[in-house]
Amino acid sequence: MAAKRSLARVAGLDVDVLSRLEGHNFRTAEDVLTRSSLDLVELLDVSLPTAERVVASVAKCVCPKPQTAMALLRQRGGGGGGGGTARSSSGARASASGDGGGGGGASWPAFLPTHLAALDLALKGGVPTGSISELVGPAGAGKTQFCLTLAVAAAAPKSVGGLDGGVVFIDTEQKFSGVRLAEIARAKFPSVYGDGDGDGAPSEADARASLTTLTSRVLVLTPSTLSEILQRLNGLEEALIDHGVRLLVVDSMAALARAEFGRGQLQQRQELLGQIASVLKQQAERLHLAVFVTNQVTTRIGAAAGHDTGPGAGREEGDGGGIGGGGGGAERDAGSRDAGSGSGSGSVTAALGTKWAHCVNTRLVLEGAAGGGDADAAGGGTRVVKVVKSPRCALAGFEYEVRAGGVVVDGDRAVRVDASGSNVHASIRGVFAGSAL
Repeated sequence: MAAKRSLARVAGLDVDVLSRLEGHNFRTAEDVLTRSSLDLVELLDVSLPTAERVVASVAKCVCPKPQTAMALLRQRGGGGGGGGTARSSSGARASASGDGGGGGGASWPAFLPTHLAALDLALKGGVPTGSISELVGPAGAGKTQFCLTLAVAAAAPKSVGGLDGGVVFIDTEQKFSGVRLAEIARAKFPSVYGDGDGDGAPSEADARASLTTLTSRVLVLTPSTLSEILQRLNGLEEALIDHGVRLLVVDSMAALARAEFGRGQLQQRQELLGQIASVLKQQAERLHLAVFVTNQVTTRIGAAAGHDTGPGAGREEGDGGGIGGGGGGAERDAGSRDAGSGSGSGSVTAALGTKWAHCVNTRLVLEGAAGGGDADAAGGGTRVVKVVKSPRCALAGFEYEVRAGGVVVDGDRAVRVDASGSNVHASIRGVFAGSAL
């Protein structure tokens, strides 16, 4: 959060005052703003006007600046999707503060292009920066493959449509693979990373050097608890700025939440998730980067699939059964199996609950198409990626595959998504399942 910003990055503090603050263990903006001016006079041995100037300088640095609708429109106007392909690589103008990653007047991308033409077009440019995007799906659906594909797109040179930026990959399930990252890069951008022969293919030495540059831009963190994620994120701002990070991935949030908290600790879990979401949003907005989080699915037992409206209808994993009130029913992990299909006794929904769902700005869902079977790691059945929540586009869906070059979306196989998909409490499969147009 902004209040955790280091005082060393606050403009307007002279060396003597900064030294006095550090001598009294003032490290962050929060440490200053939680004290009155008179407290600072006594602790720092300075005059009242000086103490007031210190408080004003710190407050000015961390308080969000109001923006007009016109300014927001100009910032996001460059990433529109028109014609046959999305013009996702266009930058948006944003005025950054002195410690916001490069000074004022810099050009920031409004979107991270996925290089999946149909999906970029539907999202009006790609995964939006400045907000949280979520990918929901069962085990083996390709969530990590999607994250690796985005990581390559963020770190690739601008000459091939990438953002030429850094990536922070928070890997909670030990699924990150540098070998797979390089394989996707070679297949997706052969002119840079080399994959085959031809006039445009780079030499082996150039391809190796480009892959070294790509992989050196991806910083992998492996926290073991949600509390550690929050601690890492609070101390990550300087690294995000220094390394020019354009994408922050958390794969996955649900894995640690389920492992760390039991059914009797739901309130503590949701409070911690809310704090993490707050930090992610603040970093995304201030530093103009894309935050992409994966989420698992859970099976709600005893709840009517689709349109629950009773007292327990909005309750999620662990919140409906045993703890929650009437109508919620018991729940368990769904994995890659659709426990709700055909039985009528359960439904598959996104994990982490309603509070987390409202923290997410854009939600994509991976699933097996109606009648096409479930997606699995071997690629069996028809796989569908659907945009079920977005402030910029209508509901949309497309068939996809996982290949050597990462995730590939078939734009010719659009999928109809039911309008009731905007109900975040509803079953993913029961409500979102569509059919090819």
